[in-house]
Amino acid sequence: MNKWNMLKSVSIKPAKVLIVYQDKRTLTDLKPLLEKEGCLVEEAKDSRSAFVKIHQANCSLVVLEATIPYPDGTPLCSLIKNENELPVIVLAKTDQQMAESFLAGADDCVMIPFSYKEMILRIKAIIRRYSIKKSEAEIELEDLIRFSHLIIEPSAHRILADHIPVKLTLKEYELLSYMARHPNIVLTKEHLFHTVWKQETQTNYRTIDTHIKRIRDKLSKVSVVSRNMIQTIWGIGYILRDV
Repeated sequence: MNKWNMLKSVSIKPAKVLIVYQDKRTLTDLKPLLEKEGCLVEEAKDSRSAFVKIHQANCSLVVLEATIPYPDGTPLCSLIKNENELPVIVLAKTDQQMAESFLAGADDCVMIPFSYKEMILRIKAIIRRYSIKKSEAEIELEDLIRFSHLIIEPSAHRILADHIPVKLTLKEYELLSYMARHPNIVLTKEHLFHTVWKQETQTNYRTIDTHIKRIRDKLSKVSVVSRNMIQTIWGIGYILRDV
């Protein structure tokens, strides 16, 4: 399944929504609607209990009233966004509260009173967006080819030796990337040439030696250890080992 199809298949699992409120009506009106949509609802009446719930309940999204500050006066939204990768919807009563909420990092801000149908749609949209973003990150992470001293990022066509970028030509990148996908296996020069260059008629495989030398030289400038991962098997070819 390619990346696009994987993203299209992302579904919104039963979300856990934390409602942080001072006005009881916010909870009593919103909670049953969320539960009807299959959401699990946590509640908190102040900033301290909100942080306890965030860390213990594995919440998917926070809905909070703009009037709830942290004890030192810092907007609660700002603290949540600084410490967690959680989407936050703020309920505001004035234009100033709405503006301050967006400045504090709110993903969305809704003016009270609001349409509960619209509120549910906003919550669903934000949870879906974060689910896709998280899945993209997971897909990119799975796409990495990672060794102790060498990382290859296929999606970016990038090589990192000890976390330092190494600039390779296209063929050098393709050659090293192929070897990294087949570690601890002796790869003959013939096999490497036919696979990476995709030609069948060549009988002189010196170009493989030349490219390997260039790759080693470029790696050694930033990481001797990563350079030594490419080992020569005399008379046969090369092998990439995690040293």
